Amino acid sequence: MYINMSVLIKNNSVRILKDVINRSDILLEVIDIRMPRDTRIYELEKYITKKGKAIILVLNKADLVPEDFAETVREEFQSEFPTVYVSSKTRKGTRVLRNLIKEYSPEKQKIYVGLFGYPNTGKSSIINVLVGRRRARTAPIPGFTKGIQIVKLSSKHYLVDTPGIYYPKDINLLAILGVVRPEKLEYPEKVVEYLIEKLPKIFIRESYKIDFADLEDLLRKISDIYKIKGKDWRRRSAIKILNDWIKGKIKGYWF
Repeated sequence: MYINMSVLIKNNSVRILKDVINRSDILLEVIDIRMPRDTRIYELEKYITKKGKAIILVLNKADLVPEDFAETVREEFQSEFPTVYVSSKTRKGTRVLRNLIKEYSPEKQKIYVGLFGYPNTGKSSIINVLVGRRRARTAPIPGFTKGIQIVKLSSKHYLVDTPGIYYPKDINLLAILGVVRPEKLEYPEKVVEYLIEKLPKIFIRESYKIDFADLEDLLRKISDIYKIKGKDWRRRSAIKILNDWIKGKIKGYWF
């Protein structure tokens, strides 16, 4: 793959992330509910827990999964941390999230709520849905690293957004999160192979109205449906599948 991780992860990214964690009173971990275990950052959860900070798990993109699946995930994760599933599109769960933030807020004049999660899990959309049209960055606040976005949520609550600076170690997960455009991948077919190993085949069958036996069969049928021809038909068929997944056109999930 044409990916240089040293370019993706800036030199000061860890310092910025730790600064947000250390100065926040509550941390919201934003997770893609379609792949909830794979998009949790367990090592950061341990670090935050050792710091004695409250963590709320925010299962985002709930509009892309059935409610019974969302509830199953919530119930399992709830045994570790308070958990809510939300949709920034339909606003489902936002009231519950606001109530959880209030419930776990310490008695202080200013309460900082930090957000973290892998890129493209929807941190910015969570901020937007919480503050609505009132979103506005505050003036720089002393003590916070320059460049961190701080948004006023209420008279005493401030949301602190960490940029997408923490990346999964699994290069395939990096790709299906859409951090790297499928067109930039050297071997998108391998990422599709990873995807269909994770994703129950029924979701791909229902999305494209086809049946398939294996990766090669799937790529061939996608090329037939979308009239993808030429020497690189396998590559372009794989790119089509990955783009459909990233954009939510393939309705699927795994746990």
